Amino acid sequence: MAPKFGRELERRQWENLASYPSPANIAVVKEFYTNARTFGGATHEMYTSYVRGTRIPFDADTINSFLGAKWVGEQCQFALVMHEDVNYADVERTLCMAGGQFQRNKNDSPIHIRRSYLTPLAKYWMTFTHANIQPCSYVSDITTHRAIFLYCVLRGLNINVGQVIANEIKQCAHAVNNKSPLGHPSLITQLCELAGVNISTPQLERPRKEIDASFYTQYCTMDEAGIPMPAPHPPRSHRRAPQQDQQEQA
Repeated sequence: MAPKFGRELERRQWENLASYPSPANIAVVKEFYTNARTFGGATHEMYTSYVRGTRIPFDADTINSFLGAKWVGEQCQFALVMHEDVNYADVERTLCMAGGQFQRNKNDSPIHIRRSYLTPLAKYWMTFTHANIQPCSYVSDITTHRAIFLYCVLRGLNINVGQVIANEIKQCAHAVNNKSPLGHPSLITQLCELAGVNISTPQLERPRKEIDASFYTQYCTMDEAGIPMPAPHPPRSHRRAPQQDQQEQA
């Protein structure tokens, strides 16, 4: 694993997002997403779903606790940046190699950055976040929202990763259709198990390969100019944080 990536992962206490994945129960995940949609003014159910009659919370505190990522009520700087005027020139300097920049629409608003413009470290973080934090199956470029997330990571700004993941799950629930990939399948499976849902049937889906040094070499360090790269597999699964099982079930 790239040393800079590993150090930042440890500093943020996100190691469990990069640990070897556990299987997922796709039938459970589909039911979770079906019941995770909120309508009207049901704000108390904003980050709640139901699977086989069991309530499944997926709020920021629940997810941070599961991942072992401590968050002590600070203001999430990523959320602040998203609501302020973004310095897109600084985002480009932080994420891109020389000459790299946002692609813009006819109104000169930034849309995305081509993957080939990113530095190797930014590509690594893009691959990691698309698989584990902000699921995305289209990896030829990175959207403005996701680029700002990477910018905050590489600038060392604090990020409430549990809230980011909870928001991604909520957005996926409202956008889901029969052909949409289901984000965070292993995390959702494990949250359901912790809540008391039997996840043993139907058979669990095997996890994908770990994002390790060989994966980094394959997807993040090659010269991509004019070369179409194969897309990584769908979002990978998570392993629960150490010593969380008994605490969560108590």
